[in-house]
Amino acid sequence: MAHDYLIEEATSTDAEAIANLFGLSWISPLSRLMFGDGGAQALTSAMGPQIARQMTKLNMLYLVARDSVTQDVVAVAQWTLPVEDSSGTSESQQNQGERQELDDEIFAKNLPSGSNIEVVMDFTVGLRTLEQQLLEGEKHYSLDNLATHPEHRGQGLASRLIKWVLQRADEERTLVYLETGSENAARRMYERLGFKERGVYVMDDLGRFASKERLEACGGLTAHRHVAFVRDVAME
Repeated sequence: MAHDYLIEEATSTDAEAIANLFGLSWISPLSRLMFGDGGAQALTSAMGPQIARQMTKLNMLYLVARDSVTQDVVAVAQWTLPVEDSSGTSESQQNQGERQELDDEIFAKNLPSGSNIEVVMDFTVGLRTLEQQLLEGEKHYSLDNLATHPEHRGQGLASRLIKWVLQRADEERTLVYLETGSENAARRMYERLGFKERGVYVMDDLGRFASKERLEACGGLTAHRHVAFVRDVAME
């Protein structure tokens, strides 16, 4: 049966559904190493309250695709927005650092039971550092997470969720940033939307964080590469 979908901003009541989408999507060997083998339900229980808290922040946007008949959330894009303070200037580095440190503490404390916190935080901080090095403080939108329910894939929902923000970014003359695994098939979609590869973050010795047996259980994982993409300001 053909589906119609609504693209709109999520509300706090969508937090659990969004967490479930992430749980269904985070199934790569690296995700298993980071979050354990508890499955989607464990991630949903742990991440739902955190997502609800994030929704209250001015610099966070959860954009969802909703089945127009059932009203179920079937796809989501999590964005970090460029936010200006009341004086019209960008958030200071000191305030940004303090906020990030607090966010990291809350994030680590609320990871699912069995998570490898060292891997999660190395990955998180490494990608954040790559973003800072590549963009050097330039105002930008950042795509943090993107997920579609398996039963609704192939409908172009991910592309629609990205284009919604691209239009806004073009109007504001602002670039857009994202990262993805080097083997993720979605990178072809990003390239079609105008993103270009700008950098790579490599975790080249995962044996620092887990035993050989655990790495074997995660598909023989030994290293991971994450690619950074930037979509520059559209030419007028």
